[in-house]
Amino acid sequence: MRPSEAKAIGEILARLDRQEISPFLNLGSSTGAFRSTSQPHIDRFIFRPLAGRGVEGLHADIKPGEGVDIVGDIYDPATMASIERLAPKLVLCCNMFEHVTDREALAKRLDEMLRPGGHLLVTVPYSYPIHYDPIDTRFRPSPEELKALFPGFTTVEAGIWPDTTYLQDLLAARGTGGTLKHMAKSAVKFFMFWRGLHWWKGHFHRYLWLFRPYKVTAVLLRKA
Repeated sequence: MRPSEAKAIGEILARLDRQEISPFLNLGSSTGAFRSTSQPHIDRFIFRPLAGRGVEGLHADIKPGEGVDIVGDIYDPATMASIERLAPKLVLCCNMFEHVTDREALAKRLDEMLRPGGHLLVTVPYSYPIHYDPIDTRFRPSPEELKALFPGFTTVEAGIWPDTTYLQDLLAARGTGGTLKHMAKSAVKFFMFWRGLHWWKGHFHRYLWLFRPYKVTAVLLRKA
């Protein structure tokens, strides 16, 4: 999750009453270290403000780790039983739909996690490079296309959030000199075709965003 996305999510959630979103479920959460150290903006903009308001919730992921409260596959009845016991009023599903082959099945599971009146916040890249985790289906929906996966929900908020460019990210992280060195090394790697198309795309596709901004589609929905 990118910093601007985390900030926008935090702003959306701040507009909802605590009673509307507590408890929440953060699906595909990764570990606590990921949320607070690897990508500290996630905790800074989303979960720390929620905790400060007294909003309770759990983090769920298919992989075990520190800070993962519910471990398991959401298509496993035992995992769904754990989620049903939580009875979340808000489910966060961020940047998952581009990594699954059956989007309708995932949407159905998300529907089943919520009771009427519950909120669902979904984000998916709209203009973004290939990023394998372990696959990327290239699903880059508009808000309308994303909302269509949830016919039993009404739209509270929806939009496309612009972000930085790849060049801006490089300059912020490495400075001018470091950016030039990075791009020179990439020029050499451009001809390493023996490493496979999967690796090649993952490394070089982002250069298409050198001067154009990344964008994220987001929808906040309420179950009817």
